[in-house]
Amino acid sequence: MRATVLRALGSPENIAVEERPGLIPQPGEVVAQVLAAGVNYADLLMVMGRYQVKPPLPFVPGLEFCGIVTGVGAGVDRWRPGDRIMGAPLAGGCFAEQVAVPAQQIFRAPENLPDELGAQFVVAYGTAAFALKRAQLHAGETVLVGGAGGGVGVAVVDIAARLGARVIAAASSAEKLRVAQAHGAHHAVNYRTDALRPAIESLTGGGGVNVVLDTVGGRFFDDSLRCLARGGRMLVVGFASGILPRVPAEYLLLKNLSVLGIGFGGVLAADPAAVQATLDEALALHAARPFTPEIGGRFTLEEVPKALQRLADREVAGKQLVLPR
Repeated sequence: MRATVLRALGSPENIAVEERPGLIPQPGEVVAQVLAAGVNYADLLMVMGRYQVKPPLPFVPGLEFCGIVTGVGAGVDRWRPGDRIMGAPLAGGCFAEQVAVPAQQIFRAPENLPDELGAQFVVAYGTAAFALKRAQLHAGETVLVGGAGGGVGVAVVDIAARLGARVIAAASSAEKLRVAQAHGAHHAVNYRTDALRPAIESLTGGGGVNVVLDTVGGRFFDDSLRCLARGGRMLVVGFASGILPRVPAEYLLLKNLSVLGIGFGGVLAADPAAVQATLDEALALHAARPFTPEIGGRFTLEEVPKALQRLADREVAGKQLVLPR
């Protein structure tokens, strides 16, 4: 099989495509042919050596895929060759023609889920559904989505709109905001060109928003925290800006605010049943009104460094995919 291989941490340019022996499933594992793999910011961090999971070098990056089971290891009873699955192996391996995954880290991909949506469903839509459930978002509430044009951001817009929320998309370019509005955002704010707080004050009549979902960190976190209404909830998903925010505890006290960490990867590692329940809720929304995948680019294995560099440069609207074949 062909696979992308990282032999030195640092730049995406250190990734090269190599021919490797076909994978043989070990006990408790499933081997699958990769139909499509999602490109995530966590992939970039792993390549740079800045992710919490640090596989030994050399390793094959790629944390999310949709594929077809080709082999099962001893002790695996649930899966059979030919099953169509989606998964998020915590150790990576998805930017390849084949991937080996612990059986508990994969989930069935229903027939009504296209490959290109399945390749981003576990991480993007799973994270979005998990986050909004933790926030206890109700119909009629207002949610501000930071990084609304990215993979997780689009998924949050998709789900929040279906739950009856008023969605304000915030992003750093007109194209990203166009994508968010195409997926159901009611309002759009470009936080690169416009001051966030006055814009939110105008859109909410000074009342603020009930929920903020932040994939950006840095100044966006600081400004959006002060856009929350009393009793509001801040959902911390990631730090695409590269700047880790600090929480002013006295401000939380003054407005009875909550700051909630959204680490869906930790749930994948610790509680596959909870992940399945979260995915089932998102799949039910998809069955009622199908999500449309927003593809920010399709790449071959040789083009993986380019895809990761585009993420680093924050040029992507939607979700990038790697198509090994």
